[in-house]
Amino acid sequence: MKSIILTTLLAVSVLSVGCAKKKASSASQNGTTNNSPFVTVPSGPYVPPGNGPGLGPGSNWEYGGTTDLTLTSVTALSQYAAETRYSPQDVKVNVNLVKYGNAYGGHVSIGYTDNGQYHEGYFSSGQTAEESKYNVFFNHNGQEVYHGFFEDFIGGVVLVIDSFQSLGDGDLGNATGSVWFKNFEITPITAPHPPTRCWFVWIGPYDCRAWKNGNGVNTTAALEPDNGYTKLGTFQNLNLTEAFNGQK
Repeated sequence: MKSIILTTLLAVSVLSVGCAKKKASSASQNGTTNNSPFVTVPSGPYVPPGNGPGLGPGSNWEYGGTTDLTLTSVTALSQYAAETRYSPQDVKVNVNLVKYGNAYGGHVSIGYTDNGQYHEGYFSSGQTAEESKYNVFFNHNGQEVYHGFFEDFIGGVVLVIDSFQSLGDGDLGNATGSVWFKNFEITPITAPHPPTRCWFVWIGPYDCRAWKNGNGVNTTAALEPDNGYTKLGTFQNLNLTEAFNGQK
């Protein structure tokens, strides 16, 4: 890992103009290789490799669970989008996760309309148990909670589920929580993203870890992320049975 990251950081590459802006709904390329969107530098925002449980939510967000996202502020949304936003409307988050080993990963999507234009961003945890291993349920102050890392080409997000109450018969009920973001420190001379997820990077602008523990992550150290993350917004009434595709 050390040699991969240091070699990558020493290589200087000019990122395309398409990568400097975030969350355009018209993006058509995903740059995926072996289920990892970061092996090659894309020419546009990240798009999931297909739709379905754990993948993209579909054109009408028919996969996963969807609820309203109450923004912390328009300023936070502008920072997240890396572009000025003015009057966002109908802001929603879709959580579309499946079980990988002892963890839960997949995709988180955020959509909204601003000045008549629809914007939709997708964030992936990858599609393996290793990539998703930090995305777990755990006990925090006597409450079962969840948080997980996801990323696109511009930065990372952490999805936090801070409360829910199981209704029995396989129905997990509705959850409350929050979405946090941390953009990569990309400049025109920043080297490409290393060929690994940002929560495995421990040096340089692509390190998106929270709860750092040496070169790794202590994922049960706290519920909400540290290390420079900003809260984008909060949500309620997220149907967990839908969000986890019945696999929790």
